[in-house]
Amino acid sequence: MLKKKIFGRKKIEKSGFVKDLKIAYRSLEDPGAFIKKTLLPSIILGAILISFPFSLADLIPIEISPYSFPTVGLILIILAVLYPYISWKNKEMEINGKMHFFITHLRVLAISDLSLRDIINTIGEKKEVYKSLGDEIKKISILSTQWKVPLARAFKFVSDRTPSKILKDFLDRFSQSLISGVSHREFIEQEQGAVMEEYKTMYESANENLTILNEVYVSLLISIVFVMSFGLVMPMITGMKDMNTFVYGSSLALIITEGLLLYLLRSMIPADEIWPQTGERSETEKRLYRLFFASLIACTFIGVAIFFVKVSTHLLDPLPLEILVSISLTPLALPGIRTFLEEQDIARRERNFLGFLPALGSISAMRGGKINESVGYLSEKDYGILTPHIRNLYKRLCTRIDDDSAWEWFGVDTCSNYIQRGSEMFREATYAAANPRDVARMITENVRKMRDLRLKKHAIIKSTISLFLGITFGIALSIYVSLVIAQRLNQIWLEAGQPFENIQQINIGAILTTVPPQVYSNIFLVVFLVLIVHSFLLSLTIKELRGSHFLITFLYFVPMVWICSITSFVVQTFLGGYI
Repeated sequence: MLKKKIFGRKKIEKSGFVKDLKIAYRSLEDPGAFIKKTLLPSIILGAILISFPFSLADLIPIEISPYSFPTVGLILIILAVLYPYISWKNKEMEINGKMHFFITHLRVLAISDLSLRDIINTIGEKKEVYKSLGDEIKKISILSTQWKVPLARAFKFVSDRTPSKILKDFLDRFSQSLISGVSHREFIEQEQGAVMEEYKTMYESANENLTILNEVYVSLLISIVFVMSFGLVMPMITGMKDMNTFVYGSSLALIITEGLLLYLLRSMIPADEIWPQTGERSETEKRLYRLFFASLIACTFIGVAIFFVKVSTHLLDPLPLEILVSISLTPLALPGIRTFLEEQDIARRERNFLGFLPALGSISAMRGGKINESVGYLSEKDYGILTPHIRNLYKRLCTRIDDDSAWEWFGVDTCSNYIQRGSEMFREATYAAANPRDVARMITENVRKMRDLRLKKHAIIKSTISLFLGITFGIALSIYVSLVIAQRLNQIWLEAGQPFENIQQINIGAILTTVPPQVYSNIFLVVFLVLIVHSFLLSLTIKELRGSHFLITFLYFVPMVWICSITSFVVQTFLGGYI
C-alpha cells in the first residue's frame, strides 16, 4: 500500500510553479528546523516591519515613509516562504554542471562486469564530487537496494522530483528503455553522445549569456554612478540638507547590483572546478594556505606599523589614507599570484594526462590488465610536469596497501579535478574487469571535449576581467571627480559667506547651501570602503567564472584596490590643486 501511495499516478497533475513548490518543500531534509529557524522568525520580523510605521510612529520622533518598512517586511516574508524553492532550483545548475562526469562515469562502468544496480550504487557513493547530482543518484540507489523498487520505476520517481531538466529527460528515457527490454549497456552507449552534446550546448549558451550580462551590468553601473555623482553636487545647488541619502543609497544599490551579478553568474554558468572536489588537500594547496596566512600576518604588521608611524611622526602625512590602506593590503596579492601560476601548471598536467592515460590503457590491455606494472613502465618515460606524480603513484601502488587511495591521491596531488575524476573512473572500471584500452579512450575523449569548452570560456573571461578593471577605474574616477568638485564649491561658499544676501529679486541664499567640511571627509571614507567592497565582489565573481581556487580572488582584488587608491590620489592632488 505504501508503494502504491508513493509511486501511483495522480489523476490530477499539478503543473508549473505550484507543483515545483510542493516538490521543493517535500525535498527539505529537516522541515522542522526550517520552520523554527527560518520561516517563523522571518514571518515575525516581517510582521513587525509591516506594522512599524503604524504602531511606533507616535513614539519615534522621526518622519517615516508609510511604504518603506512594510515593503521590506513583505519581501522578507515572501523570501522566507520561497526559500525552499529557491534552494531547490539552485541545485539545477549544480546538477547540470556534473552531467558530463556522470555520463562518462556511467559509460566506463557499463562496459565492465558490474550490474546496473551495482553501477548506480557505486556512483551514488560519490556525493563529495557529484554533490546534488550524487544526492539524486543516491535516492535511486536507496529505492532499488533497500526498498526493492525496480530500477525503471526508481528512475521515474526521481525524474519527477529533480530540478534539472537534463537529468529528468535522461532518467525518463532510461526508464522507458529498461521497460522496453533494452539493455543498460546499449542504452548508455547510445545516450553518451547525446548527453555530452546537450551539455556542450548548455555550456556554450552560458558563455553567450555571460557577454550579454556584462553589457547589462555596465548599463546598470552607469545609472548608479550617475545618481551618486549627481547626489554629491545637487544638495548644494538645490538647498537640500541631506547629502548622505544619495551617497548611502547609491552605495547600497551598487553593492546589491554586484551581489546580484555574482548570484546570476553562479546560477547561469555551469560549475567547472579546476581543483579536486574530494575534500582532501594536497601539499601544494597546503603551501598556498600557509602563504595566505603569512600574508595576512604581513598585512596586519604593515597596517600597525603604518598607524604608529603616522600617529607618532609626520613622515606619512603627504600620503592619503587610500594609499596607506592599499600598501597594507598588498601582501595578499602573493597567494593570488602563486595560485594563478599553479593553475597554469594544472593546465599543463592535464595536457600531459591526455597522453598518459591512453598509453596506460593500451599497455595494460597488452599485458593482460596488469595496471600496476604498466604504471611502473610509464613512470620511466618523460611526461613533463606530470612525471613526478606518475612516479609517486607507482611508489604508492608498490606498497600494496590500498590501490584505490593511491589513485585518489594521484589526482589530489596533481591538483586537477579532471585528472582526479579521470583516474578514479579508470581505476573503478578496470577493477571491474573492463577493457583498459576502451576505458582510457572514453575518458580521454570526454575530458578533451570538456577541456576545450573550458578554454573557450577562459578566453571570454579574459575580456570580462579587462571590463571589470576598466569599470573599477571609471567608477572611481567619476565619483572622486564629483566629490572633489563638490568639496571645492562648498569651500568657496563657506569662504564667501553670504554674497547674495542684498539681492532682492531672488533669494539665492536659500538655494546655495553649504555643508560642514567634516561631512566630505566622512564621504571620502565611505566611498573608499564601498569601492573596496566593490573590488572584492568583482574579484569573487571572476573566481566563480574561472572555477578557480578561492585564493585567486586576491590576484584581482589587490590591483582593483590600487586602481581606486591611485585614482583618488591623482584626482585630489591634480584636480583639487587646479580648481
